[in-house]
Amino acid sequence: MIGPMNKKRWTILGIIVLVIVAIGGGVYWNMSHSVAKKVPGNTYLYQSASKDKSLYVTFAKSGSQVVVNSDKNTAMNAGKSQAAFDKEYKAQSKQASWNYKAEGGTLTLAEETSDGKVSQWQYNGILATNSKFTAHGFTYQIAKAGQGQVKSKTVFEKIS
Repeated sequence: MIGPMNKKRWTILGIIVLVIVAIGGGVYWNMSHSVAKKVPGNTYLYQSASKDKSLYVTFAKSGSQVVVNSDKNTAMNAGKSQAAFDKEYKAQSKQASWNYKAEGGTLTLAEETSDGKVSQWQYNGILATNSKFTAHGFTYQIAKAGQGQVKSKTVFEKIS
């Protein structure tokens, strides 16, 4: 039989656990649904799943355009102002136009080449913080190269 003092302790412990679970769940939900709020106007370092290639991705402050470049200085310059972004995007668009869509825990990057071929990468299960976002896998469809799915973690580290 549980005495009145033990019952009070178990009630307090239960309330504390409930509060911790509620706060933890709220933080997780926010992280898993905030990529659309975190990326605009920022530059991220992206490393391929095999860690052998790096790209810099600068998202427009408004709209859906993206500057994607292997040169850090180009990406950082694009993040300085809207005019600088527009200049870098226009230069990039001679070969390919990049756009993105972010909602919930998903980010899709799409590339359209000057000859009209479209490739896209959809990053799923994203958890976003102020310094990075992590996708727990992605699917891709590459023009003339096929499609597939990668189930390894991909990290975009904020550098701006």
